[in-house]
Amino acid sequence: MTDVVPPVRRRLSDDAIEHLHSLMAGWQLIADLAFADLLLFLAVEGSESFRIVGQLRPYTARTLYPADLVGQVVEPTWHPYVERAWREGRRQRSLEPILIDAEPVRVETVPVRHRGEIVAVLSVESPETPARPTGRLEASYLGAAEALLEMVTNGAFPFVEATDPTASPRVGDGLVVLDASGRVEFASPNATSAFRRMGTNALPLGQPLPHRAAILVAEAMAGGRPVESEIEAAGAVTDIRVVPLLRGAGRRGALVLVREATELRRRDRVISRREATIREVHHRVKNNLQTVASLLRLQARRLGDHPQAVAALEDSVRRITSIALVHETLTEEFEGAVDMADVARRIVKMLAGSLAREDAHIELHTASVRVDAAVATPLAVVLNELVQNAVEHGLGDGRGTVTVQLRGGEDKPVVLEVHDDGEGHTLARPGTELGPPEGGGLGLRLVRALVEEELNGQFTLSHPAGRGSIATAVIPPVEREA
Repeated sequence: MTDVVPPVRRRLSDDAIEHLHSLMAGWQLIADLAFADLLLFLAVEGSESFRIVGQLRPYTARTLYPADLVGQVVEPTWHPYVERAWREGRRQRSLEPILIDAEPVRVETVPVRHRGEIVAVLSVESPETPARPTGRLEASYLGAAEALLEMVTNGAFPFVEATDPTASPRVGDGLVVLDASGRVEFASPNATSAFRRMGTNALPLGQPLPHRAAILVAEAMAGGRPVESEIEAAGAVTDIRVVPLLRGAGRRGALVLVREATELRRRDRVISRREATIREVHHRVKNNLQTVASLLRLQARRLGDHPQAVAALEDSVRRITSIALVHETLTEEFEGAVDMADVARRIVKMLAGSLAREDAHIELHTASVRVDAAVATPLAVVLNELVQNAVEHGLGDGRGTVTVQLRGGEDKPVVLEVHDDGEGHTLARPGTELGPPEGGGLGLRLVRALVEEELNGQFTLSHPAGRGSIATAVIPPVEREA
């Protein structure tokens, strides 16, 4: 008899690692069908040990391992069936229950193959049950688990999928087991109820599934890969996932997982309609603000002989445009929050054009800064005022650069800093902070009011030793209701 040569303990290839990631993405199906905990073992390089790299608990049975075992290193003597499956390249079953924490446990270890090579060992562990007749549901579940574990051994499971199996229907939602010709061998009560809501009164044994489901089954079995779809019939919506069961180059049958999703889809549609309505409101507000800004521009043109009035109207146009940019961003968002980095880029671009200063350069440094929609509008006005103030008063009539830094967001304070390198500010002595609001113009008084009164933040304007000034606004996170 030829000795079995154990696989070499070496670093896994990226392809093999991806195979194991795919296994752990789809192995909930095995755990639920087998009523078992799953542990995934990798051989440790340079030793005889194995490391637990994955753990999964079943939804259909109680777990044996409430504690997290991932990361533990196991010696062959502690779990000999793992070593045997690795060394011999075939499935191993404990002939008698093994005592784990004084509880009898049935253990089966399965070599995980990828492209003909053993890359890991999967241990399937379930409580020993008293001797009793096996019910039809339990027998069907265990038979399906057996087929999947055989596919793991042969390298046919997991499948290479474009979809995420963790979002698919589960075994407990509803299960239909089909034979190699696509005819029903078993249908769980939940599966029967789901099909009944779609107008199919029964799922008789030996008969194919209703037409639309049968098409999905034929597609999955012909392609040798899972197929997912949503079927809507008789006012009901059902999610369906068909998993082919393969035997070598042929087919053994298929599993059909079904989940009744009528109410879920109804709620999704209500939410989608509400989101669409909210986005439409923001779109109309943006258009109305742009109309107001256009009217103010027309008015400014009629006041050519009154430069102070024209300047005041132009300031108002910029403030209104900043608010409109927030609403424009909200029409593109789906989570009720605003990425202020995007708004800041648009405001800086708008100011660079409207201020018409070729000798003034505005730089923006920011990453994604997500804030509540209620914070975005006043913060946009603050940004507009500080940049405009830095260009007109900080740089004065000279050349220079205004640097804008924006960071924070989510659960962290938002920090907005606007720094100019000019000599125009005379509101404070070098190295000091700006005094009370009375010391500044309308723009700075507006900034202080928005930051400190509306947003409960802090605002400072200082002139450190050297050239320039730094305006800083710190906005705390919005407190959420419990």
